[in-house]
Amino acid sequence: MKAKVTFPKESDFFHKELCQEVQCYFETNAFSKYGNTGLVAKYILIKTLFLIAYFLVFFVHQSYLVFLLFGILGVLGIILAINVAHDAIHGIAHSKSWVNSYFKIQLDLIGANSYTWQKRHQFGHHTFPNTHGKDPDLTQTKIVKILPKATHKSYHKFQYIYVPFLYAFYTINWIYIRDFTDFFAKNSFLKKIPKKEYVKLTVFKMVYISVFIVLPILFTSFTITQVLFGHFILHIAASYFLTLALVPSHVSEHAVFVTPNNDGKMPYSWSHHQLITTTDFATNCQLTTWLLGGFNHHVAHHLFPKVSHIHYPNITPIIQQLAKKYNVPYHQENSVFQAYQSHFNLLKNNGEQATTI
Repeated sequence: MKAKVTFPKESDFFHKELCQEVQCYFETNAFSKYGNTGLVAKYILIKTLFLIAYFLVFFVHQSYLVFLLFGILGVLGIILAINVAHDAIHGIAHSKSWVNSYFKIQLDLIGANSYTWQKRHQFGHHTFPNTHGKDPDLTQTKIVKILPKATHKSYHKFQYIYVPFLYAFYTINWIYIRDFTDFFAKNSFLKKIPKKEYVKLTVFKMVYISVFIVLPILFTSFTITQVLFGHFILHIAASYFLTLALVPSHVSEHAVFVTPNNDGKMPYSWSHHQLITTTDFATNCQLTTWLLGGFNHHVAHHLFPKVSHIHYPNITPIIQQLAKKYNVPYHQENSVFQAYQSHFNLLKNNGEQATTI
């Protein structure tokens, strides 16, 4: 039987002082930890643009326009997911639970099962980011060598070249494969799944296929091949935009991958672990923050997952200041380009190292 994984006690007052400073920020400004009207307005705007783009599919007659619309739908769907559904999964998009439930469904409507993502994200990734055997986001194919000590293959030296092509299939794998694998493979973060969730999985997958494949085939002038190609373009656009948000925050050249000892004890305290394994990027760019739903302020999100992303731009400077005060490692890249470059540096470095476990 494996030992229970635990974190050692905080070695300094970094986390205590940080919580005090953040609490002071909320009290001084009389802010709620939940999303505000700005988040709701963002939802209305993105959802409206999404619906307009979708209905235009049925009125255009040029193939290049319908392909463009499918690509726009892919990007808007991800913006909706990471700005609204992500906060809702953490229960912080709105103070009312029914609003959070409604926002979570936005993820199901774009094909991704909200139940599995909530369990995978909250009880796997958030508790033990970048931890061997505990973070489900570290599960990788042998084609890509993310972990420095993973078994090395000769073709890994080319992975920084071919991985960008694999990323085009990210959401296709998520929607059509990973959701079902999570349901039926008995993962550690999915113990007893309620029967209603199996029903929800089936119904929403059918709705998704009907809305984005069947209806365009039946009620547009485009051929089945053209609609399927458009659907593929949707996923390419969605995949690249999503990896833009997800990849740099944990898988960069500064990334640290942690293994508990034989007694299940982690090497760092909980708060130090969050900083050591997480990277911020482009935190001074308001447009990036707006589009990515604060994913670029990822350290703040991991330290305060029960605070809406609308507060992260104000919390990040507090983290930076106290990390410097307590000499705790804080990783950041100044731009999205540098963040992605750092990710590919990791791929290149790991591909050249013939280290085996």
